[in-house]
Amino acid sequence: MMSLLFLLLLIAMIGAYRNKKMLSYTFFAASVVLGLYWFHHHATDTLSILL
Repeated sequence: MMSLLFLLLLIAMIGAYRNKKMLSYTFFAASVVLGLYWFHHHATDTLSILL
């Protein structure tokens, strides 16, 4: 999943370098949304610690 986020950000940076604003904004927004989802998944995951 993390590699997908980095790939989306790479595409956004390449699009920004080539002056493709809409492409860059779209991929950056998708990476932010997926990053927040991934953070929420890990932040609310229960830990299986047996003490």
